[in-house]
Amino acid sequence: MAVLSSLVIIFIKAALAVPLGHAVSPESTLTISTESSSVVGFVGDPNQRGTYSLVISCLLTLVLCVWSALHLNVPHPDDTVWYRFWVNTRWIFTGVYAPELVVFTAWRQWSSAKILGRKVQEAKSSSPRIDKQPRHQWTMAHNFFASTGGFAFELDESSHSGPDAFLPAACPRRLTLTARGMAFLSACGHLPDVPRVDIMDKSKANNLAKALVIIQASWLLIQVVGRLIAKLPVTVLEVNTVAHVMCAFLMYAMWWHKPLSPNEPFILKGDWIPPLCAFMFMTSEMSGSVDEQSLKSQTSIKTMFAFLHLYSKVPEIELLCLRRPVLPSGGNPSVATPSSKTTAASERTSIACDREEPCPNEQHSNMKFAIASSICLEELRHKRLDKAAGTAFFERRPRVTVPDLDDTTVADSSQRRWDLAIAATRDYPVILDHHLLHTHDGGQCMHFCPEELLVARVQNWPWDDLLRDVGGLVVGLVLWLANFGYGAIHAAAWNDHFPTTAEKWLWRSSAVYIGFCGGLWIILNYMAQAYRPLNEFWEKWMDGKKKAWQNALIGIPVVLCGASLLFARAFLVIEAFVSVRELPASTYMTPAWSQVFPHL
Repeated sequence: MAVLSSLVIIFIKAALAVPLGHAVSPESTLTISTESSSVVGFVGDPNQRGTYSLVISCLLTLVLCVWSALHLNVPHPDDTVWYRFWVNTRWIFTGVYAPELVVFTAWRQWSSAKILGRKVQEAKSSSPRIDKQPRHQWTMAHNFFASTGGFAFELDESSHSGPDAFLPAACPRRLTLTARGMAFLSACGHLPDVPRVDIMDKSKANNLAKALVIIQASWLLIQVVGRLIAKLPVTVLEVNTVAHVMCAFLMYAMWWHKPLSPNEPFILKGDWIPPLCAFMFMTSEMSGSVDEQSLKSQTSIKTMFAFLHLYSKVPEIELLCLRRPVLPSGGNPSVATPSSKTTAASERTSIACDREEPCPNEQHSNMKFAIASSICLEELRHKRLDKAAGTAFFERRPRVTVPDLDDTTVADSSQRRWDLAIAATRDYPVILDHHLLHTHDGGQCMHFCPEELLVARVQNWPWDDLLRDVGGLVVGLVLWLANFGYGAIHAAAWNDHFPTTAEKWLWRSSAVYIGFCGGLWIILNYMAQAYRPLNEFWEKWMDGKKKAWQNALIGIPVVLCGASLLFARAFLVIEAFVSVRELPASTYMTPAWSQVFPHL
């Protein structure tokens, strides 16, 4: 600490002691003018700060900050090398073009990992099925690895395609657990016992490698601060690089415990897997079916989302209800199955039990999944709208509607899956205690929460698979703050030198507009929560249920705002490099203290 303090003191004294006219070495004073009002074009590098060194230093720092700070999730086992390269390229481009979106992704994953750790600790202290403590401590690295797709089920041939198969033939053999899935698994008493060192062995970088990148990025910040203290100009290229450096610092802070680019998950094994796997599959979107060709032919809105693969499927659990046994006067339990076309309340079968607690164990053998009635589906639709009001607009996706199920179309594998899911509710009471969405008919008809517990792969962009304990307004506020901070750093170059007046005003308006767009989404999201008809209008618009002029009323402003936002971001990045063609002569002056410290 004493050495660090001494270096800071030397840096401040040197920066304050060097006047502007003596801020450069004698060789550099022979090449460029010391008049701050003069401008120059290309400046050579030997013995001084030049155009090449300026551009290469910023570009190297930019690439290091974006490339090394990205912590992508576990890829799908069928992904080719070229596809993985394409995914990395897209995220690197996003890190250069919109780094605050990567910061937002890191925050969502960090927040989910913290919540998962809390849920695991609660499960370890309350679950009756955990009869002994795991040998290895569950750490933040475990939370991140579980959230990144680090644990999976891999079904054998008999469970996947044999006579005892309980999943559709199109379902992949490897099913990846999400953060929600791991929280569910820990609540059921099946927490993986994996040492932290085995998880970190899958990481492509250690803390030392991360620290070296942070040191290089910090050096650019020190240079910029030193130039401001010495009253030397800072280029817009350096301002743009500083914005990426600050975003990289935030990414590193939140992803510090996340393994870097792991390739393979841990495969969980045990006799307990089939019942839980069946239930988890039914609650996840991968249990839904969609015909993309028919989807693309429905409406223009759904066609657009289908082309981008941005839509949500209806999980199987939403189309089913779990029926409790009815105890008639004779005492023999029976199960009343609702007709899918029931419309009158008088046709519902009455039951003796009007409680909403879980059924006793002796009744589980008579419980069964049945096709949900139209009344059930309508009640669930209202429940879904209430839930959608708590999500941000950018988290919404149009839902793919599917034909109503028919008792005659239930496959043998589906029936085996439903039976296994009922066995899971019997063996794990926590499912009925905490995962019911809605009960009616006096507690006779039960509907489970659709949750993303299993996926084919965990997406890098935060979706419903991540845990969260805040509403959509807070999530949107964080994204807006990231947008605002990115725009504010660029707005700090408000009075910097630009080659033309048009470039100066385009820079100013782009920086302001990026911050404004985030605030606009916050206002719209708040209005949707406060005014329910607006939320319903948005849902129906995404589902393509509005008229052409209504689609245009929303579609045109959305397209214009989106296109202008893309232009604003592109201009900031391009102008940062283009503007070096003409800079004040004093831009190439360097404080004397900067030659003391070794750097790249």
